[in-house]
Amino acid sequence: MSTVLPSAVPVKIVSGYKPGGLDATILEANQPVVLKGFGDDWPIVQAGKQSGQQAFRYLQKFCVSAPIATNYAEPSSKGRIFYNDDMSGFNFVAKRQPLAEFLEQLLANVDNPEPPTLYIPSTDVDQWFPGLALENNAGLDHLRPIKLLWAGNRSRIAAHYDSPNNIACCVAGRRRFTLFPPEQVVNLYPGPMEFAPGGQEISLIDFAEPDLQRFPKFEQAMAAAQVAELEPGDALFLPGMWWHHVEGLDAINVLYTHWWREAPAYSGRSANALLLAILSLRNLPEDQRKAWRNLFDYYVFDREESDVQCIPENVRGMLRLPMSELDARKLRAELIKKLNI
Repeated sequence: MSTVLPSAVPVKIVSGYKPGGLDATILEANQPVVLKGFGDDWPIVQAGKQSGQQAFRYLQKFCVSAPIATNYAEPSSKGRIFYNDDMSGFNFVAKRQPLAEFLEQLLANVDNPEPPTLYIPSTDVDQWFPGLALENNAGLDHLRPIKLLWAGNRSRIAAHYDSPNNIACCVAGRRRFTLFPPEQVVNLYPGPMEFAPGGQEISLIDFAEPDLQRFPKFEQAMAAAQVAELEPGDALFLPGMWWHHVEGLDAINVLYTHWWREAPAYSGRSANALLLAILSLRNLPEDQRKAWRNLFDYYVFDREESDVQCIPENVRGMLRLPMSELDARKLRAELIKKLNI
């Protein structure tokens, strides 16, 4: 007997927010939110509402002359950007080509019922499309976001997480996001950490045809899932660390994302701490791992200002909340020295 998976609940939808008008209720939320019509006034959205082809024509005004990174997968991929059958490589070929050539391939396959998968992965807007952000500004400059463009035909991007917060703006075609809170990682079966299609570990589950014998806990993940379907002009606020499966639903799709971190840059990459913990702690006996978990809880996850009030301010060092840039630099230097021993 086949199992009927729980249906994802719709992401909360709000209206009336425009670029420059996002406040803390959105930017500091711990749940995803759809911003209906957020980018309606952008020229790229106005082009995208005419057609995906018009959106690309608009992009061509800004694209540098150098070829951009693209991915090609055979029709058998059915839009899924993933590993090959034995996970020794990927099911797509990465190459560089002029944007105009990529558009020609898209247009040639618009009416193809079984097209190859044509995909532009994360592309830095300021580097490859200079000037685009000025005409299509999200009003987030105070957060110094990394602005990225994603485009292609019908595609399925495996569930993964990104540590920064994100305002993802659909500017052409339609996009569907299936979202999971961070604690669902145990039910999403992530693949290899050091070898993944986009560099970030991904869920191994094919959402179109989930194998519940191989991935039985996926049913629990879907019970906690939320879903958002975006039209041109709509944006999604996606909190950092939320897992998201992304589908391009039309023959031509363009997504414009804005990533930012809430921690200061001198704090370093959080993922580095995870890698070091895997190296240093995972192979310890269970009782020692539990002891280290208590220390992590005390020093990191459950930290409160009152815990260090018994220590004179001038000697708190790395225990100071928040940690200063000087203390962060001292700690990084000490860590590098210890790692080199």
